[in-house]
Amino acid sequence: MPDSSEDRIRGHPDEVLLQMTARKSVEAYEVLYDRHAQVMYNLVLRIVRQPDTADEVLQDAFWQIWQNAGQYRGAGAAAAWMYRVARNRALDALRREKVRPQASETPLEDVAQRLGHQPSAEAETEANLRRREVIDALESIPQEQRVCLELAYFEGKTQREIAEETRTALGTIKSRMRIGLEKLERLLRSAGHRGEPVP
Repeated sequence: MPDSSEDRIRGHPDEVLLQMTARKSVEAYEVLYDRHAQVMYNLVLRIVRQPDTADEVLQDAFWQIWQNAGQYRGAGAAAAWMYRVARNRALDALRREKVRPQASETPLEDVAQRLGHQPSAEAETEANLRRREVIDALESIPQEQRVCLELAYFEGKTQREIAEETRTALGTIKSRMRIGLEKLERLLRSAGHRGEPVP
């Protein structure tokens, strides 16, 4: 069987993967995640001291890496740049002096609420219409991300359950869902929905 595109790039050094991530290569981003998530988690945990907070900070750090990979200019090791991002996010969490509520295991429900999808009897017709719009938007999202979101949104599965069902690393599922959510929200907003942005 031919190797997947992700398999083909696993041999690339971090610096190349980060450059590819800056060009929004999901495959390169996922390889970086799988390669460095554990070390970054350990680094963050030493700072924040709480596993739940460390996991949240790790996801925030990788989201920042996804958004700002182009800021890496090749000065020093790419891994060191990524670890600085994680360390800074951990220090930010300490400065806030409080732990934010744990992220929902079915984050699309949070998106729906932020976009005004509050379930109520009087809004049932509108909710059904918006559900159809969500389904349409999902069809525009890459398959690997769409499957994760559909399992979470329509079947109520947790990220861990999705990882087990699809035989995919939990970190990869988290990154796919985070990227997919950003794309989904952008599509829904273009369809006229309003609400607070997903953090």
